[in-house]
Amino acid sequence: MIRLKLIKVYGLALALLPAIIPATATALPDDRNKPINITSNTAEIDDNTGSSVYRGKVKVVQGSINLEGDQITIFSNADGVTRLVAIGVPAHFQQLPETGEKMTHAYGNTIEYFIVDEKMKLKKQARLEQESNVFTGERIDYDIKRRLVNAYGGSPNSSTTQTPRVNMIIQPAKSNDDQSSSSTNE
Repeated sequence: MIRLKLIKVYGLALALLPAIIPATATALPDDRNKPINITSNTAEIDDNTGSSVYRGKVKVVQGSINLEGDQITIFSNADGVTRLVAIGVPAHFQQLPETGEKMTHAYGNTIEYFIVDEKMKLKKQARLEQESNVFTGERIDYDIKRRLVNAYGGSPNSSTTQTPRVNMIIQPAKSNDDQSSSSTNE
């Protein structure tokens, strides 16, 4: 049986996100305690504004978190890094939610990652992959901590998307019968 969480969809109300992923799960606990490694072709750091802009095949790695884009801007304050904005065609984010799980992948022409709130906004050709489930739309808001997905289609007149609709591929949960029959066939 698949339990469902509500997803807000621009113009539609769908209840399709399976709860096969625990709602209380978060990223690997030690990711935040790891150093942030950045590689790029250029770097522009402004201590007055607390921002730095990296351009040219940028890669930001912190533990299991990996963010890649053509340009990544990092915003920080006295408490540390607060937000990252990646731009690419597409930019790519990946993170291991917990030990033993598959990587979560996120794509968008713009990815905003709010570190303190553990939230992400994927814009323009957005795509989120959790386990074998796939969500696509013009914009996806993702609450990483709660694993809550809000997907939005584009407007009918939008030139940046082929269809103004949200698309989802949700895999069925494995039943106990499936698991026991696969173990007896081995």
